[in-house]
Amino acid sequence: MKEKSLLAFCALVSLTALAHPADQKEYLSPNGKYRAYVIALPKARYGSGESKIVIRTKDGKTLCSESYGSKDGEHGFGVEKAAWTPDSGFFVYSMSSSGGHQPWHSPIHFISVQDFKARRLDDHVGSITHPDFELHAPDTIRAVATQKAIGDEAPFEIRLSELVAREKKK
Repeated sequence: MKEKSLLAFCALVSLTALAHPADQKEYLSPNGKYRAYVIALPKARYGSGESKIVIRTKDGKTLCSESYGSKDGEHGFGVEKAAWTPDSGFFVYSMSSSGGHQPWHSPIHFISVQDFKARRLDDHVGSITHPDFELHAPDTIRAVATQKAIGDEAPFEIRLSELVAREKKK
């Protein structure tokens, strides 16, 4: 009887570990409608870690999944910082290279809940040079980038909803 109880306990622990791996972090949107997960992918031999982003409804339906892994674990990206905008309209995350390539570059991506498409902030402001960022209501991001026009590092502030609106007009 003890063996059956132990076997049942081990099976329960295994299922729980699969459902909620220890190598993931959950981010609940401020309005409670969405859950974003940053999942650490298995580390390769030399890489410093790569990540996958999954956004689900509060009921568990997957709305978006973006993997930043690579076959060798040295050419992908790992999430450094992640957060929801105060209006729950965007999930924002900064990354670093898993193989140490371009250590000065910390791309920032964002996913809009309008279409659950991942976008690169670098495409709009130049190369992001620091993984830290600030989010302000409703959907403004502040960070530091190498400005396209002048080539120097400079802080910037931009509304993510304006970037998405500009993209849709094109």
